[in-house]
Amino acid sequence: MTADRTLASEGDLSLAGSEVPPVSVTDTADVFLRTGGVGGDVHVTDAEYVFTHQSLGQTAGPPEPQTRIRGDEDAYVEREGVDGDLTLADVADVFVPRAAADGTLSVLGSENVYSAAAPDLDPDACDVVSHGWEQRVRESDPDTGVYLTGAGHDVTVEQVRGDVDVYVVGWGHEVELTGRGAAVSVHFCGYDNTVSVGPYLESSVESDAGFDNAVDEAPFPVEDLIEQSRREACKTAGFGRHRVIFQEPASDEEWCRNCGEPADAIVERHQMEAFFCFSYPVWVYEQSTNPAVECEHCSPNAHDPSLTSQERREVFR
Repeated sequence: MTADRTLASEGDLSLAGSEVPPVSVTDTADVFLRTGGVGGDVHVTDAEYVFTHQSLGQTAGPPEPQTRIRGDEDAYVEREGVDGDLTLADVADVFVPRAAADGTLSVLGSENVYSAAAPDLDPDACDVVSHGWEQRVRESDPDTGVYLTGAGHDVTVEQVRGDVDVYVVGWGHEVELTGRGAAVSVHFCGYDNTVSVGPYLESSVESDAGFDNAVDEAPFPVEDLIEQSRREACKTAGFGRHRVIFQEPASDEEWCRNCGEPADAIVERHQMEAFFCFSYPVWVYEQSTNPAVECEHCSPNAHDPSLTSQERREVFR
């Protein structure tokens, strides 16, 4: 039988498969597990907070450890980091993503447990992956998604063109995604995390095992709904009497009168008949007083993600 080893860790602790199981970790701050990190059961006792996407169960109790580690900062359990049972005792916060352990996750003595159904995805299959403390990542054109574990990451993902998942494990992460014509499915396991998506992306929170997590959606640019501004319409009039049609942003409108939806971008469609001199209306005969409106939900100009507002104006000229 392997002798009992007691280790002291200064600074962050990383379990990467070299410790003899069962392993016991005590007195650390936060503990972050990765999917596929533990080959046996995970026993958590007297933690302050537990955030988990793995369902809770009951075991006979934690086994006698062969390796005891006393830490003083954070602990990270890497993929295949513990080839057996893991006991976490007297730690601060524990973050457990889906399928972190091959066995059972049991929690004793922790009143603050936040759990949610496991997301139907393999986070390690994501093509943007970041683990640790205060990482800075900038990527583009992802195929599958983003997987973060740890705290304080600042991640920017550009040119999102297909549907992706964002899996955020830990706390204090800031994730920003921009692109067109794609859906972003967000999964939280932790607290105080923010995922920001651009105006041309759809987003939804599919699971949230935690608190103070948010998805911020950028408002749809009202300029993208304008086919032709008043100035552009007058330029086409030249000289003489003409009727022009143009769009302007609606002021102080929160609901679209056309479709009834709450909207970020609402435009009014105006028409004006006037006598023009060098494209300037010197005499106005008639102009609309109750213009029709449209928003990003009902405007046909909002549903072509391949064209920018400037490109659309060029097409309609």
